Amino acid sequence: MVSAALHTMRDYYGLTHVTYHLAQTVVGEVDSPFVRTTYPDQWVAQYLLKGYVAHDPIVRAGFTRSLPFDWSEVEIVSSDRAFLDDAERHGIGGRGYSIPITDKAMRRALLSVNSHLPVTGWQVLTARFGEEWTELALLVHRIAVGELYGADDPVPTLARREIECLHWTALGKDHKDIALILGLSEHTVRDYTKSARLKLGCATLSAAVTRAGHLRIINPWPCPP
Repeated sequence: MVSAALHTMRDYYGLTHVTYHLAQTVVGEVDSPFVRTTYPDQWVAQYLLKGYVAHDPIVRAGFTRSLPFDWSEVEIVSSDRAFLDDAERHGIGGRGYSIPITDKAMRRALLSVNSHLPVTGWQVLTARFGEEWTELALLVHRIAVGELYGADDPVPTLARREIECLHWTALGKDHKDIALILGLSEHTVRDYTKSARLKLGCATLSAAVTRAGHLRIINPWPCPP
């Protein structure tokens, strides 16, 4: 479903490729995201084999920004060079534009389009269709969630503070520690953890943390505190 939507979008706008990433965690670093793309299979296999998601500057920027951005705005660091050189060898590159997405369940996703148009042509294309691409990104995201979970989305809508409290609980922090970290009262932290537990349908906080990890609302493999 998502793949068909991406191919349709690519062909309609005369793009070279379109890619959709859905982060596997709501907080923490991007971890083996759900990916659909029109890139050739050979490049996709290379990307996965080499673990390039950790060195992809577009993905890194996309999961830390909230507004659409042109690839020319992204800072490149030395550790990205091997990935970029390999991408160029596979004919990947050119101009690009990415649209970050954060839904009500606090899931993060990224829709990226690229083209081999010259600079002027690319600027005209993004200026003309950037808003349409943003609307389509939200539509693709809804399709992706449906493809993953079906009609019944198991991920409840948790507030940002509820997710943060679960995250720090998973890292071994108690209510007092979390209150200091987040600049909240201990009573408020208890309210957030309780409401998160109830939304997740769990009798205990430890069960809520486990369920949040399984649903990838938080990183299911937290580092030791």
